[in-house]
Order: sequence, then structure tokens, then C-alpha cells
Amino acid sequence: MSVRHMDNTLIQEHLLNAYPSMVESFTRRNESSVVRPSAFLACARQTYIKVCERIAPDDMPDNIGSTFAVGHLLHEVSYAAVKSALPDGFKVETEKEVKLPDWWPDDKLNFNQEGHVDMFISIEDTEQARKFLPDAVVDEQPKMLVDFKTMGSFSYRKHSKADYSQAVDGFGYLSQLAVYSSALDVIGNGAILAGINRDSLTLPLMPRFISPSILMKEQERIKMAFLN
Repeated sequence: MSVRHMDNTLIQEHLLNAYPSMVESFTRRNESSVVRPSAFLACARQTYIKVCERIAPDDMPDNIGSTFAVGHLLHEVSYAAVKSALPDGFKVETEKEVKLPDWWPDDKLNFNQEGHVDMFISIEDTEQARKFLPDAVVDEQPKMLVDFKTMGSFSYRKHSKADYSQAVDGFGYLSQLAVYSSALDVIGNGAILAGINRDSLTLPLMPRFISPSILMKEQERIKMAFLN
């Protein structure tokens, strides 16, 4: 990821933002005992164990801290890169707090009630936006949820080619996007899943558009999981 066109003020701001999360990556020893969109929905068994069996989570592996820390750093650098590249007329919010949707379980003991989305882009000046985007996008998709994922080289290549209408959501990426896009009332706009190759940092971000139909299908699957 090149820094050639990054705004110096933005990169300093986001590197400072990364610091607390990077420290926590090394000091936090336990996984959260509550169910959250980013950790749950790829595996109903995990949710059953946490909620029904009330089994406490294991300690995190001793060597996982570096992986988490690098992920936080790369996320913040990516935020700075996208903000630097976007023209005037767009509003970008990062690490935006979100109240989870009405259909999400209101069991506060076992389920998170709030979360954070990586990035939320809104068109503020439609005429300016039309200089860069098709009219249909400006009119019908004025807000867009973007989620960043750090990936190894194999997963990055797989992500670049995946048919997400058919792909197995082994890491819960689509589930997370479905929950948060529903919470923000933008599920009909689709969402962007942006891959970051942590093994080869000279490679660019790999954004993939996830269609509304995929998100809506995933939302219904999640709702059914709660009923069962």
C-alpha cells in the first residue's frame, strides 16, 4: 500500500488511533464471553457453547498478539489511504459506533448490543459526487458500509476471485456485513469487503462489492439461527 498520495495529517492521526488497540492486542488475555457479529455467526456451535453451556472462553494463544496488532495498524493505515483518496463531497466515518438491529437478541448478558463498523461513506454533495460516480450510484446508493479484513496471501487471492453468492462464509465476513448494514439501514445498498494482504504490503487494497441480495439472504439465515 503506497503512502505517496496519503495526507500526512491523516496518517499521523490514524497511526495514533492504532496505538491503544495494538497495546491491547498484547495485554488482553481472554476472548469476549458475549456473542458479537464479528465473532459469532459463522459458527452456531460457538454461540451455543457460549450462551447455552455457559463455558468460559479459553485464554488467547500467547503468540497471537502480533497478528492482532498488525491487523489494527493496517486497518488504520487503510482508513488514512481511503480518506486521502476521496474527493470533496464525501463524508467518511471510521470505527463508527452502531446499535445492533431490532431483530438482534436483546439479551445483554450474552449478546453485544452495540458494535463498530470500520468505515461508513456518505455522499454529502451530490453534484460533486456525480463527477466521479454514475448517476444511479449517487441516487440509489448514497451511503456505503466498508469492512476491512487483513488476510494472508492465499486468502487474499481467494477473496479476489470469490463468488460471494456461492462461497462458504467460513470467517463470518458476510454475517458481519449483514448485521451491520441492517443496523445502519443500508442493507439495500450492498456493502464493500476490502481485503488487505498482510503478507505482501506492496499490494493494493482488494475491494469486493457484496450485493444487497447476498446480504439479505445472510440476514434471513441469521434470524433463522436465532429461532433454532
